[in-house]
Amino acid sequence: MLTTPFVHATIGLQINGLSGELEKNVQASLSTITADEISFDGRFQARVQAAIRQGLRALGYYDPTINFDLQQEPKRSTLVVNVVAGTPVRLAGVDIRLRGMAKDDPAYQALVSKDTPKIESILNHGEFDDFTRSLSALALRKGYFDADMIKKQLGVAQQRHQAFWDIDFDSGQRYRFGHLLFQGAQIREDYLQNLVPFHEGDYYSSDDLAELNRRLAATNWFNSAVVSPNFTDANTSKILPLEAIVTPKTKNTVELGGGYATDIGPRVKASWRKPWLNSRGHSLTTSANISVPGQSLDFSYRIPLLKNPLEHYYLLQSGFKRINQNDTKSDISTLNVARFWNLSSGWQRAVNLRWSLEHYTQGQITHTPMLLYPGVSINRIRQRGGAMPTWGDSQRYSLDVSNRSWGSDLNFGVIQAQHVWIRTLGEKNRFVLRGNLGWIETNNFDLMPSSLRFFAGGDRSIRGYKYNGISPRDSKGKLTGAAKLATTSVEYQYNVTDRWWGAVFVDAGEAVNDIHRSDFKTGAGVGVRWASPIGPVRFDIALPIGDKETQRMQFYISLGPEL
Repeated sequence: MLTTPFVHATIGLQINGLSGELEKNVQASLSTITADEISFDGRFQARVQAAIRQGLRALGYYDPTINFDLQQEPKRSTLVVNVVAGTPVRLAGVDIRLRGMAKDDPAYQALVSKDTPKIESILNHGEFDDFTRSLSALALRKGYFDADMIKKQLGVAQQRHQAFWDIDFDSGQRYRFGHLLFQGAQIREDYLQNLVPFHEGDYYSSDDLAELNRRLAATNWFNSAVVSPNFTDANTSKILPLEAIVTPKTKNTVELGGGYATDIGPRVKASWRKPWLNSRGHSLTTSANISVPGQSLDFSYRIPLLKNPLEHYYLLQSGFKRINQNDTKSDISTLNVARFWNLSSGWQRAVNLRWSLEHYTQGQITHTPMLLYPGVSINRIRQRGGAMPTWGDSQRYSLDVSNRSWGSDLNFGVIQAQHVWIRTLGEKNRFVLRGNLGWIETNNFDLMPSSLRFFAGGDRSIRGYKYNGISPRDSKGKLTGAAKLATTSVEYQYNVTDRWWGAVFVDAGEAVNDIHRSDFKTGAGVGVRWASPIGPVRFDIALPIGDKETQRMQFYISLGPEL
């Protein structure tokens, strides 16, 4: 039964006898009727009957039986329409003729094979329209710019309840990519040409053109980059010259960020980036992080490689960091040389060689080790939905190794794995899951620098506890850091209004030296999320659960991406 949504109308309209797609389609046809138009007169009934026939005809029902019944009552009368859909029209024949190069094109063959309806299936006008539109859309995507729909006919023998598709499509000749000319670029031509995912003479593809636009934007060299084909004089040669118009990025960009947590107070982050320094696309980033317990200054110099400037590059890094927090005091200087490969699958691989000199006091132990250690890592970030993704995940796996044989002061191996998972159910329910694992293998843990030891607690770890406040303790009760780490987080968010979300969460895990001596910690709390124009802003309140030693409430304010 279908009742049109005229709850406040003096006369109601009710349709009986339809269900499923037939009901939905008829309701859509009747949606143009307003409440004040409903009446019992013959003209209105003819209008309703025409709308019902239109809705049914689109789905192959050409001969419905439609009867009207007037139910007059003192408070509210109803015009009842009883509908019998009748015998459907079924497909009796399909004739699809492809001419031109499309005849041998696998994409067109797949389209015809996949989307051609079966004989004896019920006629659906929408399927016919969608199919013919798909033929034309595929022509535009693949460069058949002279394509012609010679014949497009849907024949119906109503008395025999039969329908026939008759389509004659001539794609013509497929165009090819011509020479690509860059205009306005401050980067060398050979670097830009190596970003192009196709060669001159390759068949045209809008997907390839979109990929080139994406790559140009991803370099961070340009404020804008638009690549478009030039159709002038291309009808004869079927060769499309391309023009890429770019505008250089501002030479200097500055970003600011910050946050607040109960245990460390306010923190400020600033970065200064020069997205291009020369015609080879080198870039420099300087960043500073300042809080009461910790300060750091980092420099990063990126050198794209001519072979593939976007996906292959070197990174030269240096930095200084000072920490005075909990039972950790540390001054560390670092140098790093890394080689990166960005894969088309979205994974990023890297090998690196780090040097560090750290003077630290951790609990009762003070050392100044010099370390030289290579490492490998692989990571991937995927997301949809802008700054506050509706879907996404990030994964990172790394291995670092140090050995005295090449001049390092300590033998060790460090394995780490981090994962964040975001999914949305409907429009209002959002789930964020996090996991973090770490393992240190060494013959002298006392010499391990504080910066390489594991601690848990705080935002993005176990909320309800102080930042880095969870680890084994020495004989005087001071934190020593851990050799093993495992934390997890489950968070549910509900969309209260357009940009505001409420959150509840449970975090748990441990940082220990011996996995057989568990020290499992759990924190839980509530929070608010604001999807600001510059990224999500998070405010959380959390408490430890079941911990007799710690019951203090912790507050966290942070700004930045979740992945």
